[in-house]
Amino acid sequence: MSVQESLIPLFYPVRLPEMESAAVDVIRSGQIAAGPKVDAFEKKFQEYSGCTNIVSTNDMTSALIIALKLAGVNAGDEVATLAFSCLSSNSPIAVIGAQAKWIDIDPQNISMCPRDLEKKISSKTKAVLLYHIAGYPAKVDEISAICRAANIPLIEDCNNALGAMFNDQQIGTFGDFSVFSFYPNRQINGLDGGALYCADAGQARQAKKLRRFGVDFSTFRDSRGEINPDSDVECIGYSASFSQLNAAVALSQFPTVSSRQAKVRENARKLTERLSHLKDIQPIPVVENGISAYWGMLVYAEHRDAILMKLKSNGVLASIMHQRNDVYTGFNQINDSLLGTDFVMDKIMALPCGWWLNDENIEKIAETLESAIN
Repeated sequence: MSVQESLIPLFYPVRLPEMESAAVDVIRSGQIAAGPKVDAFEKKFQEYSGCTNIVSTNDMTSALIIALKLAGVNAGDEVATLAFSCLSSNSPIAVIGAQAKWIDIDPQNISMCPRDLEKKISSKTKAVLLYHIAGYPAKVDEISAICRAANIPLIEDCNNALGAMFNDQQIGTFGDFSVFSFYPNRQINGLDGGALYCADAGQARQAKKLRRFGVDFSTFRDSRGEINPDSDVECIGYSASFSQLNAAVALSQFPTVSSRQAKVRENARKLTERLSHLKDIQPIPVVENGISAYWGMLVYAEHRDAILMKLKSNGVLASIMHQRNDVYTGFNQINDSLLGTDFVMDKIMALPCGWWLNDENIEKIAETLESAIN
């Protein structure tokens, strides 16, 4: 896409001719639900992400529900997580009857604060859900070490972090589990969809059962093709499968993922350089030894709300991005003091830096910010 319109979007879905032809092929085949495209996508995603034992799902939230179940989280247990996150990430905690234990953010590098996590872990803590905010890698080395010491499963929330790195290792490969999203505005647009990585192959096999009602499809049908009465369903699961249609559309994008991600990082570099003279705009640094996937370029802004209004009125669709989840009564949790999260909510702003931006767009963002500040 060449953005010549008046609007500069923060998010934009991948739309390729190959996606259309892939979708048409699946529809014409008549095999739209399960099938070989799903298997092919899982294999290709394993190769690209560095995550073995991938189980595709209908969306990321379903992947998280399955991960929490496999991690042994039950009603009344606590899951350590960030308040500054998508509801799609934290809602599974409430859905299964567990309690969110809100961990603070280190504003310096937008990571879950390891010190606050260590302080708040208790006998009730049964999992840590680590969101790599907007594709910025968290302090995953310190946090995974804390989890190992406490014998608590780590679930990496790679919602928008596909392609991010830490210490030359792919984000999503550090935890006991990780989840990815293929919502339309993510790095891979599967129309919707998600993936679950399980470090343990046995748990991946169990996840494949849970995503389709708990059924073991290797024994579910007998020699006549009828449901086998001897095939037991030991643990009732969900309707959470990735379809052939979603898989085919997503699979068609792999040839362009790396070039798009390189363009995003180049745009973030250019924008950072262009804004370096603005004292009221401070780009949030990526954690040391980290490489961000830049779902948006994150900055702290003095007088953020006024600047945000100026940007939007000039067609630059910047955003605060998230509403802190600890304000929602549905989580039924007493709020802890989260000073870092307070700071982030007051000052954070996500600027467009996507692969669809050209140099003219970047210049417009910078000039609009200069005008807003001056």
